[in-house]
Amino acid sequence: MRRGGMSMIEQFPLLRFIVVLLVVTFRTSAFAAQPFEQGMVTITLDDGWSTQYDKARPALNARNIPATYALITQALAQGWGGYMSTAQVQTLVAEGNGIASHTLTHPDLTTLSAPELLSELRDSRDWLVDNLGLASVPDFVIPYGRYDSTVLAAIRQQYSSSRTVNAGRNFRDTIVYELRGNDVARNIPVSTVRGWIDQALAEKSWLILVFHEFVDGTPTRDTQYRTSSFTTILEHIRLRGARTVTLSQGLALMEGRTTPEPSAGLSIYGDALESGFADWSWAEHSLDETAIVHAGSASIRFEPDTWAGVLLHHSGVDIAGYQSIELWVHGGTTGGQSVRVLLHDGTDVLGTARLDAALGGPLVAGEWRKVTLSLDAMGATSGTLRDLYFQDDSGEDQAAVYLDDISLIPR
Repeated sequence: MRRGGMSMIEQFPLLRFIVVLLVVTFRTSAFAAQPFEQGMVTITLDDGWSTQYDKARPALNARNIPATYALITQALAQGWGGYMSTAQVQTLVAEGNGIASHTLTHPDLTTLSAPELLSELRDSRDWLVDNLGLASVPDFVIPYGRYDSTVLAAIRQQYSSSRTVNAGRNFRDTIVYELRGNDVARNIPVSTVRGWIDQALAEKSWLILVFHEFVDGTPTRDTQYRTSSFTTILEHIRLRGARTVTLSQGLALMEGRTTPEPSAGLSIYGDALESGFADWSWAEHSLDETAIVHAGSASIRFEPDTWAGVLLHHSGVDIAGYQSIELWVHGGTTGGQSVRVLLHDGTDVLGTARLDAALGGPLVAGEWRKVTLSLDAMGATSGTLRDLYFQDDSGEDQAAVYLDDISLIPR
C-alpha cells in the first residue's frame, strides 16, 4: 500500500527509466528471531475513538481479551467529539486493559522542534498518569508510524518502548523501540488477519494488531473496520487458544534489547522495516512474505513489472558515514530479473546500480545470494538518503523477486 502521497515515479516521470532496487541487509546472529515459549497476540486500539468503547470493548470483554488503548491526551482533556471520555478510559483501566501514550495532539513527530517534541512525549504521559491514577505509562505508540533517529532518541528518554506500524511479528530479541504492528485497515480481509495469527502461533512470535475506528456498516475511510469482522477475528483468537497480552505484558517477556549491535550498521529491513523507513511502494508487493525467507521470519516479495518497484522512504539519512548497502536477494522461480537500485535525496539521484552487475551475474532461481553495493562505486559518496528504490529495469513483466536483511554498513 502506498503511504505518504504520490510516488516518486509519478512526481518525476523520467525516473521510470532509471531502474531501482531495494537493498537488503545482512544481520548478525544477535538478531536471530528468538521465539517465545508460545505465540501471543496483542490488540492495540489507537487514538481513543468512542467506538472502541461502544463497539470493540463488549466483544473483547465477552472473550476475556485485554487490549492496550493508545490515547491522544488532548482528546480526553478537551472532550473532542467522537472520542472517549476520561470516565470511560478509567473504566478500561479498572477492567485490566493497558494504556499507552499516543502524544498530546497526534502530530507527525518528525516535523517538530525539540521543545515541541518533548512536550508531545512528556506532557501526554504525565497527563495520563495524573488523570487515570496510574503509577506509570511506560509504553508509547508513534503517530502515523513516522519516526527518525531524533524521534527515537527522544522517545527513549521518556518511555520504555514504542510501537510502530511496520508490519511483521515480534520476537524476544526485537528492538523494543521499534515494535512491529500490523495495521488492520478497512481493506484487510479477515482471512489475512487469521493467517497472521496462525503464523504467530506456529513460530511462537508476538503479533500486535492495530485498530482504530469501528463501524457496523461499510467503512468509508481506511481507519475504520467492520465491528462484525473485528468480532470474527477475536473469535478466531479464542478458538485457537492464543495467549493474549497487553503491550506491557508482552514486553515483560522480551530480552529488553533497546538498540541494534553497532557492528550491524543501520538496519533498513530485518523481518520488517526498521530505523524509521516507511513503505511508499507502488509495485505489487509484500513486506511480510513467509514462504521464502533468508533469515528470521519474513522477507520482501515484489513484482518488478513495467517499471514498478518498491520505495522505502526515510526523513533523511546522511550517507557520508556509510560505505555500502548489503542485502540478500532470491530470484524466485525463474531468476534473471532486471532490477536496479536507486538512492534519491528527494530531488536528485545520489547513486544507482544494476543488481545483476553487483552480483557478477544474473539473479539465481531458487537460491539466496548476498549482494554488497559499494556506495562509492554507485557515486553516492555524500548527501541525504530519503528514498531507496527497487525497480524493474526491463519495462516488461517479470517473476517475483525476494529481498531480505537490508542494511547500510558503516565506513
